Amino acid sequence: MYSTIVLIVYQPHPSMPALPSAGLNVILQTMHTKRRVYLAPLEDKHISHYLQLSDDPELVATEGWRPFGIDEKERFLQTLQVLTLPYCSSGKTIIFSIISTADDKAIGYVSIKGINEAKSSAELGIGIMEKEYRGQGYGTEALKLALDYAFNELGLALLGLTVFPSNERAIRAYEKVGFKRKEVLEKSWLMPDGEYADMLLMEVTQD
Repeated sequence: MYSTIVLIVYQPHPSMPALPSAGLNVILQTMHTKRRVYLAPLEDKHISHYLQLSDDPELVATEGWRPFGIDEKERFLQTLQVLTLPYCSSGKTIIFSIISTADDKAIGYVSIKGINEAKSSAELGIGIMEKEYRGQGYGTEALKLALDYAFNELGLALLGLTVFPSNERAIRAYEKVGFKRKEVLEKSWLMPDGEYADMLLMEVTQD
């Protein structure tokens, strides 16, 4: 499916800040090439859908979370806003849903969090909630869109993320879009069992 312009009406979750888009209430994504996903503001119906998928064993292992109940929307949002990078200790968060272009199905999320305007940096987070869409490049496409938004719309210069060192599939996807391995942050992620796990820090800068 080929799209020239996708017009997304901004209807954010009440707890999320408005997108800094020069006062506009819409996001225009111009697509000159074939894309299988687009980004849309996170909505309540997306959150409800993701909560039902959160007990997938692969998600529990790779996201490091305790599965969410259907009434735990706020805990889900708080988890997506957790910061692990030392230079992103505070700041605004923007969360998008990743939407399949073929059927407009919400398949996951991508977050730009801890936006530090002074240092022109932020932390990135992503999760493909729908199992059948994993390992097929959908996450890589969503990452490219998120990087384009962060660098060209928000004017950021540096994006960082953390990932479990054992999650080689995710690491390969991050490297495809330009992220580079930096260092291991020891005992930086609190696991559901109360233990702390090491995380790999990766960063990408605007060329």
